[in-house]
Amino acid sequence: MQKFQEDFIDLAIFAGALKFGSFTLKSGRQSPYFFNSGVFYTGEFSNALAAVFAELIARKVPPEKFDIVFGPAYKGIPLCVSTSMALAKKGVNKPWCFNRKEAKEHGDRGNFVGAPVKDGDRIILLDDVFTTGGAKEEAMAQLSSIAKVTFPAVFILLDRQEKDSEGKNAIAEFEKKHKTHVYSAITVEEIFEHLKGTEHIPAAVLSDYKKYKKQYGV
Repeated sequence: MQKFQEDFIDLAIFAGALKFGSFTLKSGRQSPYFFNSGVFYTGEFSNALAAVFAELIARKVPPEKFDIVFGPAYKGIPLCVSTSMALAKKGVNKPWCFNRKEAKEHGDRGNFVGAPVKDGDRIILLDDVFTTGGAKEEAMAQLSSIAKVTFPAVFILLDRQEKDSEGKNAIAEFEKKHKTHVYSAITVEEIFEHLKGTEHIPAAVLSDYKKYKKQYGV
């Protein structure tokens, strides 16, 4: 595990973004942990998240291979803006863009805010987690409806490493369908391995995680 990954786990614990216990997810699954990037709402936290994304992007996609940093509404909005700024500090000056949930009918009309999207653009997407990929698919469809674009990569903070409702690897199916790659700053397996034996993960939680992984894990 890289140092920036360990630092991110520690940051998530400190900020209260990563919790352990029993949580009912939107899917109805009873999870032994929960990740909420919405608590990273201070300037310091936003800066730290942007640094994580900038480091991950630098390791996975060369700057000459993408044109726009995109974040799907709503949680992807601050991520794409702050990451664009973090990349600029690394000497990689890329524009940002995000979509609206509903098209604006006055002023700067349309579904998007930020860099204008045109034919040939190579767009990388940023988001907090990957569950079914629904929000990302919606944004990709919106972008593809206005220009002939490609998506070299999707970057997320946490890969829950779970099957979809049909029992398939959700990320693998998404990658195959959209001809892209999904990269995560951290996986749930890495989190539990890093924190195993610490006060953060009691034996009962670790036991519940193993059961959860057996039932839903890929």
